[in-house]
Parts: sequence; C-alpha cells; structure tokens
Amino acid sequence: MSRIYLYILLCALFPMIYSWKKGNGYVSIDLIRQKSPRLQYLENPDLADKLGFGEEFNQKPNPKPKPGNDSIALYRYLDYEFYAKIVIGHPGQPANVALDTAWTLSWILSEKCQYAVTPGCWFHNRYDHTKSSEYKKDGAPYIANEGKYNYTGFYSYEHMSVAHSNITGFRFIEMVSVPWTSLFSKTDGVLGLGIRDPNDHLNEPFFYALHRQNNITNFLFSVYLNRDRQSTHGGNIILGLVQKKHIHQTQYPNKTRVYDKIKYLPVDPGQYWQFSVDEITIKSDQNSSDITTLCPNGCKAISDTSATRIIGPEDDVDQIHTLIKAQKFPIGGIWTLYVATP
Repeated sequence: MSRIYLYILLCALFPMIYSWKKGNGYVSIDLIRQKSPRLQYLENPDLADKLGFGEEFNQKPNPKPKPGNDSIALYRYLDYEFYAKIVIGHPGQPANVALDTAWTLSWILSEKCQYAVTPGCWFHNRYDHTKSSEYKKDGAPYIANEGKYNYTGFYSYEHMSVAHSNITGFRFIEMVSVPWTSLFSKTDGVLGLGIRDPNDHLNEPFFYALHRQNNITNFLFSVYLNRDRQSTHGGNIILGLVQKKHIHQTQYPNKTRVYDKIKYLPVDPGQYWQFSVDEITIKSDQNSSDITTLCPNGCKAISDTSATRIIGPEDDVDQIHTLIKAQKFPIGGIWTLYVATP
C-alpha cells in the first residue's frame, strides 16, 4: 500500500516529467531528467529576464537619496548609448531617454509621429498625451533643420518623473518626425542638460527645472560611467553632488585615503559646456616615450554626454586614428579597431 501512495505522490509532484506503464501486479514509472538550470540558462541567456528574475532581481534597491540630491541610473546599449528610464504623464508612460549636455531642450517621441513615413519612430515608446490627466496643450511648432534631415514636433506641458524626482508643468517637445537612423537607437527622446539661453524665457533645461522646483539643492551634476562592459549598468547621472567613491583615490598602509582634487574650469558663454584646453598629448604605447601633441596652441572643447565619437579638426583626428591603428569602414564615416575585452 505504501508503494502505491509513493507512486501517487510522485505523479502529483512531477506531472510533466513522468510516464507510467501498468504491468501484471505492478506499475512502472519512467522518470525523465530535465535540463539543469545552468544548461537552460546557457541555451537561453535571456530566460531569466523573460521570467522576471534577471540581473536587477537580485540587486538590492538603491536607497532613496537624501533630500536635495538624486542619482539617475544609466543603462548601456551596445557600448554606443547610455540612457535612463523615465515616466511621463499620469498615469505614467515609460520612455528611454538620453541625458544630453548638448541639448537645452527636451523631447519625447509622440504618438502622433508620422509612423508610415518615419522609420525613426518604429519600435519605440511613443507618448500619447490623450491618456494623461497632467497634459497641458501648448501647440507651438518646433523645427530643427540639420541639413540632410530635421526634427519636427510641437510643444506641450507635462509631468515627468525620473529616479526619485518629479517635475510638473514641464515644457518639452512632442517629436513627430526624426531621422531614419533613430530606428537603431534605444532612446525615445532626450532630456536636455545644456546651458539655459538667458534670452529664452519659455524653455529651460531639465536640470534647471529640477533645481527650480526644489528637487536639487546644489546646482551641480556629475556623470559616472561604469567600465564593466559585461554589465548592462552603464553608470549614473548624479544630481546635486559628486560622489567620492567615483573619484580616483590613493590608499596608504595606515588606511588613510587621499582623493584626487577636482579641477573646475570656467565655462564659455553659450549653449554648450565649452571650456579651454591647453593641449592634448597621446602616447602611442603605455611604455613608450613617444608623445604626440595635438592642439599645441590651445583650443576649445565641449562636454557632450551623448557623443560617442571623437570630433575635431580633420588632421588631428587622422593622427588619432593612426595612433590607435583604426581602420576606415567602407560606409558611414566610421572607423573600427581591435579592442581586447577582459
């Protein structure tokens, strides 16, 4: 009798991995070995994410920053883009955005995007203002002519949330036409972190709005990029402070830590974070004494958090390509090089 109970128990617990045969006075149950979790993961590397047990599941939630500070997580996409996740409207609609120091304006792809003729709108989150109770109409048109392509949209007001910060009545652009290359981008828009135009009294960069609405105490933000290329965590935009743990430090035998000093530079007037550079020196090899000097008489540079290319005078950039042994790709003005990945 106890054997029958055991068979029934096994059948109840493992309905998908058994088959049974009835013989003369006995029952034979065939057990089938399932693949181990490790093997299943190797064959389906995204299985954990599909089941909701991905990398973020085991991570401890970040503690809420102290009032006046905030930290926005950045996600890495193909080592080409770093983006943050925001919520726009009420009820909230998700969007992936680049936090761009070269843009003073902010924009989100609109549900009114010309989907049939604008491939750049495909496969993206698109904001639908008809589904938000916080939306306020503006309607003023926006056009940015970039030569071979342009950005076209219209202004609106909306509630936005990022990390632990919220801003209300924020003026931004609902973009209805973007370049076709946006098809390959992970981002659905941009939050502008550029310098405010003192003559523009209607629009303000996203960080200015955070500060004005008392989300951020100190008028300061810093950028940390994670060097671990195997992780999808791309880094953080830290609002209101500079975190010491991200500053290079020297630790002495007595456990004393000395942090490198941050050098602050004056910023030139204009819409970009532009500053003066004395010169640029490049060593062809870490152990080499050969040094190439670019910009020997000084030059201007900008800090652009969305740029993944080296932009500069053609002769200087050609020298950089030569030093890093880059090869020109046949199309797109792209150069490639071999990089050893740890």
